[in-house]
Amino acid sequence: MASLNAYEVLEQLVTLKEDARSRSPGELSRVENVSEEFFQLRVPRNSEILDVAAGSGILSAKLQTGGYMNIDALDGDLPALRRLQALRLYRNHICRAVDGILSTGLREETYDVVITAGGFAADAINPLDVTEMLRILKPEGHLLWTMKTVKDEGTAAFSSFDANLNGLQRAGRCKVIKRKQFVDSDTNSVGVFYLVQRLVGSLPDYVNMEIPSELKKQISDILVDTSDPLNSVKFYDDWCDKYDEDLVIVGNYTGHIKCVEAFVKLGLNRNITILDLAAGTGLLGTEVGKHGYENVDGLDASLGMLGQARKQATYRDYIVAMVDGLGSIPINDETYDVVMSSNGFAPGQIYPTAIPEILRIMRPGGYLLWTMREGYQQRSQKFALLDAEIKDLENTGSAELVVGPVIFDNF
Repeated sequence: MASLNAYEVLEQLVTLKEDARSRSPGELSRVENVSEEFFQLRVPRNSEILDVAAGSGILSAKLQTGGYMNIDALDGDLPALRRLQALRLYRNHICRAVDGILSTGLREETYDVVITAGGFAADAINPLDVTEMLRILKPEGHLLWTMKTVKDEGTAAFSSFDANLNGLQRAGRCKVIKRKQFVDSDTNSVGVFYLVQRLVGSLPDYVNMEIPSELKKQISDILVDTSDPLNSVKFYDDWCDKYDEDLVIVGNYTGHIKCVEAFVKLGLNRNITILDLAAGTGLLGTEVGKHGYENVDGLDASLGMLGQARKQATYRDYIVAMVDGLGSIPINDETYDVVMSSNGFAPGQIYPTAIPEILRIMRPGGYLLWTMREGYQQRSQKFALLDAEIKDLENTGSAELVVGPVIFDNF
């Protein structure tokens, strides 16, 4: 089927804009932001372009007014692609959903530019699948997109979006060139625009998006009641260099974010003192700092993990200790207003029996918040007593259960 001439493209664009105003409020501002930023890149007219979650086709029409014709459409909705074929706005039409690495079926390094206006959404493309977008980009190619704010999307996956991008950037996989907010004049809603460049080099160690089986086995062997505490410390010391990448980028870990989200809802003053228990490389501490809390200390049994956190200047103080029974934490009574732990409570690490020791270092009226993997109560005899331990603390007036347990995905 022949492509449209310049006059026909303009006619289609006018029609699509009118339709968007009545059918999809907010779509025009998303398209305008992507197209304006795209034109500023001044990429060659023969660039290979992929429009992901192409939808109405309005973004392609907009780019074609600038002389860009090598545009393919990718969408998981077959009827939508049929409509696009009839409009003759794309060169190729690919019916695939973006749902994990290799899900598009496209070869690595295929396109110069990948674009999407609103494709990243809670009911559409998972933000973690930005890796698949990067995979199909040529080195130094550009990925542009608009989406709702993280707050408006309101899911754990979107809460970790910027952290994942920053992790990919630190790993030398991409460069975040631009991130800006914009306001849609029709709906007064706030959106976000991103411009990311894929860096030179292949992406073999993270595009697999699967934790290596050997690492899975090592973790399983460590997180048992019978594991040697010293072996656990050595394991985390050895893992510290790749911990963030394996856990957040590959493992899609969000436990630290959920813990901080619950903490922020308490609305506490910024001058309170906080202890991050089993602090690791500082994922939770960094997240707390984003909300203006500076009096945060980190405690971990692994010097290697705390060393990684120190490189980022995450904490005010760095404490090396194993958390066990009373007196095991080298901190005075009633020191902290809040103690938080993400992934610290686990077999072979911190047990429910340590809660009284944690309460000892907390000021009266303070809060203890933690996230842990679901199912430990069934796998560990010591965690089987968790609910009973909490009930005993309530009965003796030592503590009160305010919220929980709350179950969430992607721990």
